[in-house]
Amino acid sequence: MRKLISLLPFVILAVAALWAQSAVDQLKVYTESGAAAKGTPPSTTQPKAPAIGGGMPDIIGIRLGMPLRDAYTILQTAHATVKLGMYPITLPGIEKPVLEGFSFLSGYKGQGITEERVSVHLTPPPNQQVVWKVVRQLSQQKIYRANVLTSLREKYGKETGTTPFVANDQQITDMWWILDEQGHPAKLPVPRPSDQNGVQTAADCSGRFHASEGGSSWFAPNNLENSVNGFYESDWCSSSGIGVHASFGPAEIVSLLLVETFNVPLAVRSAKAEMAFVNDVVKRQQQQQIDQAKQAKPKL
Repeated sequence: MRKLISLLPFVILAVAALWAQSAVDQLKVYTESGAAAKGTPPSTTQPKAPAIGGGMPDIIGIRLGMPLRDAYTILQTAHATVKLGMYPITLPGIEKPVLEGFSFLSGYKGQGITEERVSVHLTPPPNQQVVWKVVRQLSQQKIYRANVLTSLREKYGKETGTTPFVANDQQITDMWWILDEQGHPAKLPVPRPSDQNGVQTAADCSGRFHASEGGSSWFAPNNLENSVNGFYESDWCSSSGIGVHASFGPAEIVSLLLVETFNVPLAVRSAKAEMAFVNDVVKRQQQQQIDQAKQAKPKL
């Protein structure tokens, strides 16, 4: 019985590692044998999101909290002839790379200039990998700003706040919708001492855990501790930083539209679980080295 109990942590570790190892492999199978490989033309209708995180608003059908595979399937099905960008990362204790995110690009016009860019950001193992942030950017557009405002309000409802903070429709450059964990409208946060209003506090929160596409991941082991240690349980961003943000500038004819949705508390919880997982792996590896060293004898 004592031996069984002593083996239990290793069994749990192995199960978590096995699940994370399979994430990239599952997507590889999908891209090689699924709709993308068969050259199926793009659907003329937007794919509907599964009833996961159903209360959360979506961006092109992808919702916060949606499992990795479901989100990937929606984006790949919508662009079946395009290979999505995938950003793997290696973690201690997990043999194969896991995904930190994936993306879609279209209409490439030069360095950093595309007609459409969609980035899906994932939480790290050992918890199930789910979507915690989605960003969609449309450029090279020519849309009357009144139409942009109307469409955003039809999709997400009346905004919680705007930039500038007090503005009419002709002055608005950014719109914010603050949500609770169920996707219901919530109030703007109380501004921090360094912020003039709650919109500035929400804006800072939406930029947390930022990493450029294909760049250094915030949940890479060498970045993770710095990412997590800057958060406090009493901080609004850590406990309640969930929302949708749209940015379109001051021009009457909108050429660039960015819409993002984020759930920072979900990312924080997953990051803390990952940090505990990685620390446990490192401790076990160190103990294994000590045990091996104790068995070694010098050849004199």
